[in-house]
Amino acid sequence: MEGTFEFLGLTVYPFGLFVTMAALVMLVLMGVLGMKRRLPEGTVRVFGVIAVPMGVLFARLVYCLMNLPFFIGTYENPGLMLRFFDGGFSMTGLLLGLVLAVLIAAKIMKAPLSDLFDVFAVGLAAFLALVYFGHQYTELGVGKVVESNWLTENLPFLFIARRMGRVEYRLAVYLYQAIFCLILLAVSLCLFLGKKQRRSGNVALSFFTLLGAGEILLESLRDDGHMLLIFLRVGQLGAVIMILVCLIVITRRYAKEKKGGAAVLLTWLAFLACVAAGVLMEFALDGRMVTGDLTKLHLYGILALICIASAALPLGLLRGLKTVDPE
Repeated sequence: MEGTFEFLGLTVYPFGLFVTMAALVMLVLMGVLGMKRRLPEGTVRVFGVIAVPMGVLFARLVYCLMNLPFFIGTYENPGLMLRFFDGGFSMTGLLLGLVLAVLIAAKIMKAPLSDLFDVFAVGLAAFLALVYFGHQYTELGVGKVVESNWLTENLPFLFIARRMGRVEYRLAVYLYQAIFCLILLAVSLCLFLGKKQRRSGNVALSFFTLLGAGEILLESLRDDGHMLLIFLRVGQLGAVIMILVCLIVITRRYAKEKKGGAAVLLTWLAFLACVAAGVLMEFALDGRMVTGDLTKLHLYGILALICIASAALPLGLLRGLKTVDPE
């Protein structure tokens, strides 16, 4: 799917162009919002200098770890893992590298970590929207096959049409992910810029909780065979960890305020039940569990409800905390 074009004697890849543009948009947006939060001057620039190599390194590292048997067995050349420019990166690894860059930049610049994470969350939403939209120039973000129906005929842009004797329609998951991140960008900006005073870190906690819940479902729709752990995707595992970390942070806040013991315990039990139910749904969708008369549409509907609950539980706890930073 990826084409190239020449510019000033250089071969330009459209997806690479989208990633570069996404990084610039993220840093500019973070710079503007960083001034509003009065971060120490130069914090976003320091983050950018650290984030680029960290993001690339961890994106490649996670990809290579997940595909280690290919490099050792199939290719019989582990040294190929060092060839970064041959392609092969993990979005989960990229996010891990960027989060670590936030932690390092905050420490170097002595910036409030929760404020920097709020700024980062909004910028990340814009970054992900552009990166996912750029997936149209790759083989990533290709979803499962669907039968021709009213949607494929009237909203064809939501699908990838390929002629294989007959026209085969696949879900354009990359587009759904891009739209989802644009919605998160709007929500995060509203929370960040809203007139109501909010506690530092709440924007980031809300963003990452929603992002994790959405990605669990959206990653399940993909059928590109990329970054799989048996039948689960690395992106789904990363999404669950994302929500889990947010829940841990919220729990620690409750502990500091010495309140909500029963509510916190029930929330944890309910969240773990959601995780277990989500795994069962993936078992069913992968054909490893008998589901009776339930169709895939039914199963995805149930998975969507599980994802909504997985987001609602931490966000419900978050509402019960002090809305402004404690003195």
